[in-house]
Amino acid sequence: MIKTYIEGFDDALGGGIPKGHTVLISGTPGTMKSSVCLNLLYKNHKNDAKRSLYISLEETKDSLLTGMNRLKIDDFDGRELFIVDLGKLRMEYDEVDQMQDWMRFVTEYLTRRVKEDNVDIVIIDSLTALYSLIELDKPRQQLFHFFGFLKRLGVTAFLISEMYPGSEAFGPYREDFLADGNIMLKLHDVGETDIQLRIRCVKMRHVNHDRGYFVLIHRGNRFMVTPVISD
Repeated sequence: MIKTYIEGFDDALGGGIPKGHTVLISGTPGTMKSSVCLNLLYKNHKNDAKRSLYISLEETKDSLLTGMNRLKIDDFDGRELFIVDLGKLRMEYDEVDQMQDWMRFVTEYLTRRVKEDNVDIVIIDSLTALYSLIELDKPRQQLFHFFGFLKRLGVTAFLISEMYPGSEAFGPYREDFLADGNIMLKLHDVGETDIQLRIRCVKMRHVNHDRGYFVLIHRGNRFMVTPVISD
C-alpha cells in the first residue's frame, strides 16, 4: 500500500492506496492538491524509501520547492525526489513544440525515467495543463490509452485534476471512470465567516473505504483529518 501520510485518512482508506493504482487528486483551485501530493512524495521517500517523479506542467521546480518549505518540509535532498518542470522537459526535447506531440513525449519520458531511476510513484501536475499542450481530437480514446499506459508502467500514479467551481465533473472528460481512485478536496462554507478544507475518497478500487467527508488540516509539517462536526 502507498500511504497518503494524511493522519487519519489512511485509516479511512483501509491502510492506504493499492500499489499500481492510478488516482485522481481532484478539486477546485486553492484546495492544496499540489501540497497534498508533495507531502505524499516526501513522506513516502523519507519513511518508505519510495522513489518518486513529480512532473509539473504549471509551476517551476523552484516554486514547488518553496511550497515544500512553507509546508515545513525542508530536510530533504531535492535530487532524490525527481521534481521536473516544463522548462526542463522542453530543454530535453527541444523539438516537442514543433511536433505538437506532447503526449508521446510524456509517455516516452516517463518510460525512460521509471526504468532508469526505479521510480515507484509518479505525480502529474496537472491534467488540465497537459490538455493545454496537446490536441485531443478523440479524448476518450486517447485518455483510455494514456491511463492504460500508466497501469502498464507498474507505478502508482497521482494525476492532479482541476475542477471548475460549481461543477460536479472531476475533469473535462470524466476521467474518474478511467481512474482506479479519486480523492476529492473542496472548500466548504461553515456559517457566515468560516471555510473548511474537506477531503473524501470518492472511489478506490479494491478497497473497502470510508466515503464520507473529513476536515483536512495542515499543522507544522503534518496533514491530518478530523470528523466533520457541523455544517
